[in-house]
Amino acid sequence: MSNPAWVRDEVILAMDLYVRAGRRQLPAEHQDVILVSELLNRLPIHPLEARDETFRNPNGISMILGNFLGIDPQHRTPGLGRNNHLHEEVWRDFTERPTTLRQVAEAIERATDFMEEVPVAVNEPLDDEEFQEGQLLTRLHLTRERNRALVERKREQVLAETGRLVCEACDFDFARVYGSLGKGFAECHHVVPLSELPGIRTAHLTDLAIVCANCHRMLHRARPVRTIRELRTVILDSAECAR
Repeated sequence: MSNPAWVRDEVILAMDLYVRAGRRQLPAEHQDVILVSELLNRLPIHPLEARDETFRNPNGISMILGNFLGIDPQHRTPGLGRNNHLHEEVWRDFTERPTTLRQVAEAIERATDFMEEVPVAVNEPLDDEEFQEGQLLTRLHLTRERNRALVERKREQVLAETGRLVCEACDFDFARVYGSLGKGFAECHHVVPLSELPGIRTAHLTDLAIVCANCHRMLHRARPVRTIRELRTVILDSAECAR
């Protein structure tokens, strides 16, 4: 039995170690390599029955660090010959954002502990494309957006305060366009950055924004995820260019 392929969360943690190590390969016996190996074995992503005794062991972690040598332009070495598309993709996403890489890696570790307390399904297919931050943080984000009780309270609050539900990004009003069919309808987007999610034990109404379905999809499609204000700027700039 071969071990399951690496997923984005795992590669992010490995790249974070590579960067923290001074962009070099560490030996398998290094304490930081051992700690990352232990963390990868705790991640609630791959089922236990799919792992063998070598699953994400220190030797494997050290080899992955060697793979990054072949991607990193600071080095002329070809690496260990096992570079793949996912490693290169994660490298492109975070190489210019080392602070964000560290924050995301820390958030994934916190999410692992959080999911032990409040389990979140990680084996069901994602309806939306996985975010740059990986499966675990994507799951936490979507879980909050799909909390029916919280979303309903948010819609009721906004209706009580403004009398209508208007997309905060594009100003689309379902009731104005669809009449009674659209009355009381809108989607909610969780606005808290993914790197901060695991520290939140209770979601609040202020964590949600009223959005239309189109804007919600565009928010999720952006890499990295855009803020409501950033998407609104995109919309306004596009409208200006169309004139």
